[in-house]
Amino acid sequence: MTISTRLQPRYRFWMALYTIMCLAFGLWGAYDYWVKYPALEASARDYTRLKNRQDELAAAAKNRTLSDDETKEYEAAKARLTAEFAEPPTPPSGFDKPFQLWGYVIGCGVVGFPWCAWLLASAARKKWTLHEDGSLDTPQGTISAERLTDIEMDRWMSKSIAVVKDADGREYPLDDYKWKNTDKIVVELCRRFHPGQWTDEARPVDEGKDADDAKGGDPEEAPTTEVSR
Repeated sequence: MTISTRLQPRYRFWMALYTIMCLAFGLWGAYDYWVKYPALEASARDYTRLKNRQDELAAAAKNRTLSDDETKEYEAAKARLTAEFAEPPTPPSGFDKPFQLWGYVIGCGVVGFPWCAWLLASAARKKWTLHEDGSLDTPQGTISAERLTDIEMDRWMSKSIAVVKDADGREYPLDDYKWKNTDKIVVELCRRFHPGQWTDEARPVDEGKDADDAKGGDPEEAPTTEVSR
């Protein structure tokens, strides 16, 4: 029976989510860096200029009579401060703009978004196929049955990764987190290279034995106690 893998739904979901999040954070950082923060800086400059001029004219009025132009300027400054600034605006700190630029615009938008999108697209194109003749199609090419030499299971139970090896010593990691039906290919290769050591669910046979030992072995072999009459 031919067994082929396809992209795991959970991997597709998370990578798509990471891609969207990176794009969203990148756009947010760009808006803050090029729109919001410059507007805050301009607003803070306007407030400071108007407040300083109002204070200057108010101080001058204590010592002399303001001219008509100065009075109009004072009233205009006061009206703008009241209408446009409910409270003094706070300009971005020296940390805000560099963080938005490097953390969000570059880190998420320029690097993170295309990287996650590339990982998702490249994983979707890759496929493993174990043919009935024993040959294995990998993302790097086809390995004939005669050139398949082993499947390493050291990381299978902890990372869900099995490593196929060929006659040239090259290694091909099979990742069950990324590709669905990986376990079925692993089971077939384990039957070939490690017969009797792995179950049909791709779990070590000794695992079941250890569980029985932990329970005290076969209950039919438990010693019986004779009751005296």
